[in-house]
Amino acid sequence: MKICFVMYPWDKVEPGKDTTMRIIKECVDRGFEVSYLTKKDISIAKGKVVGNCKKMITTETNDCVEFYHTMKFESSIKDLAEFDMIFMRADPPIDPLLLNMLELIEDKVFFVNKISGLRKANNKIYAASFDDGQETIVPQTLITKDIDLIKSFVEENNFEKFIIKPLDGMGGKGVILFERKNIGNLSSICDFYINHTGNSQPIICQNYIEGAEKGDVRAIVINGEPIGAIMRVPAEGDHRSNISAGGSAIRHDMSEHELELCRKIGKQLNEDGIYFCGIDLINGKMVELNVVSPGGIVPHNNVNNNNDIQKQIVSMLLDKYKEFKA
Repeated sequence: MKICFVMYPWDKVEPGKDTTMRIIKECVDRGFEVSYLTKKDISIAKGKVVGNCKKMITTETNDCVEFYHTMKFESSIKDLAEFDMIFMRADPPIDPLLLNMLELIEDKVFFVNKISGLRKANNKIYAASFDDGQETIVPQTLITKDIDLIKSFVEENNFEKFIIKPLDGMGGKGVILFERKNIGNLSSICDFYINHTGNSQPIICQNYIEGAEKGDVRAIVINGEPIGAIMRVPAEGDHRSNISAGGSAIRHDMSEHELELCRKIGKQLNEDGIYFCGIDLINGKMVELNVVSPGGIVPHNNVNNNNDIQKQIVSMLLDKYKEFKA
């Protein structure tokens, strides 16, 4: 089995807590031939999608940090259609040009997640599409560039607290908690978020879900089924529970409602070719959907004293690959 990971640069990997590294090691342990490249390594040449691939030469070790530091590589330009699988693990947002190039070989190579699914679901607009106006699945959500519309949205729905965040953010970056009494400051913050890149960018305004100050649940979903979860607790004085923003993880057993919600969302994800994702829940509602490079494996393994999640992910890969080839 030949698998290639499209991911962030190797020197950006934090082996002690990196989800991609756990999946790579599990693939190596199963005897796969594993390579990686970054998005800048991919080109079109002579009508083929090619990449400067780094084939991994590994040493036998049970320690993931040692596995990372002792890794050696053989670099070569390869036709990416020669791989059996390509695992998309680049940080969001995904470059549309990258998707355009890889889409040329989507009928030849099994992708996790599918290119068509990533096109549809790689930003927060997809998660907002689950908003039914009744907060059954997600909190009431507005995505817009119109500051006046944001103010009206907050006023009409009588939000006491609400969240403002960038459309393309990750890891809790740029998430701001507003209280209704401070709405006078809203215009300047929204104007900064909308215009800070030099191009007008939409932002997200979302009702604040009570209980968020206690943390959120990161559910790991594969093939439409939730297989594990952790509770992420914010650092003192912070409203963000992301591990990358200083939050910590504790064990969490999912409630029947959480399981049912994840399965409902997961069914749609699976139909759209999103086989591996992270769903973030607060008080029984989805607040974030992570389909590009979901994390959480290491803290899940740590708080549950097992090493099982990456094994289930790779087993799922093999099952879905067989379906793809059938």
